[in-house]
Amino acid sequence: MASTHAQCVLHAQALNGECPRWNVRERRLYWVDMRAPALHRLDPVTGVDESWQMPSWIGCYAFCDDGSLLVALRTGLFRFDPSDLELRFRAPPPYNPLRFCFNDGGCDRQGRFHVGPLHDPLTAEPEGAPDAAPVWRLEGSTWKAATAPVTIANGLAWSPDGRTLYHADTARKTIWAMAYDEVTGQAEAPRLFARIEEGGEIGGPDGAAVDRDGFYICAIFGEGCLLRLDPDGKVERRIAVPARYPTMPAFGGDDLATLYVTTASFPIPEQARRGHPDDGAVFALEAPVPGLPASPYRPDVEGPFP
Repeated sequence: MASTHAQCVLHAQALNGECPRWNVRERRLYWVDMRAPALHRLDPVTGVDESWQMPSWIGCYAFCDDGSLLVALRTGLFRFDPSDLELRFRAPPPYNPLRFCFNDGGCDRQGRFHVGPLHDPLTAEPEGAPDAAPVWRLEGSTWKAATAPVTIANGLAWSPDGRTLYHADTARKTIWAMAYDEVTGQAEAPRLFARIEEGGEIGGPDGAAVDRDGFYICAIFGEGCLLRLDPDGKVERRIAVPARYPTMPAFGGDDLATLYVTTASFPIPEQARRGHPDDGAVFALEAPVPGLPASPYRPDVEGPFP
């Protein structure tokens, strides 16, 4: 991309576009519409966007070395193979699916899968029921808590050296940084990385990616922008997005120098969405600094498949 301004590459009209991720081998951008729910694969050269319907809300996914994907659905973790369209059960969710669903997630530099929750009750809850849960790390077929409880898990990313884990709670408008042990996968010593007061009542820091210089680029849901934060959590620059609800950036292209951004339209009343064609679209712009490839899921790191 030659322009520093965000350009629409797909008028997707997504309800909840999320989790853009560049597949280096296929030279395609994968992304999800969480609430549709569907997994998508976009060829940015031709503009062709394929999609696969999912049986329940899809929060995120990770690439696997064999060409399949690990997909986090509300009902559990599955392996999905686009070549045969089969969903194969991997692990149950670590929560009650009537109260929570999976949201943001991905793999550390070694290939361990992490995923956080979204509190989204489908039925009336008992008074005092907790509305938060941790980001989890997959170990074999079980889940281990990796962070303190959050209400809307977002912004999961690792520093270039893999020794810092970042994660956010959109509801609390807070981003944390944690010391990360690459050998054990343990995260500890959480510290406040940044407070983002923007985004209004339902907005705040959403999905994020880290560039090669270690700067953290975060979508600000409800504010129509990305913020690039230096390793100390200070805002280095603000990048406008022509949609009010950006959800997540990802680095793509052959040189990983293009920044793709997904957006949402669900907060806009249905009858008014026609007047907001850019909300729910996928955008691209020239990245300030190139990024790093998405880490694939490697089950040998956390135990064999059952």
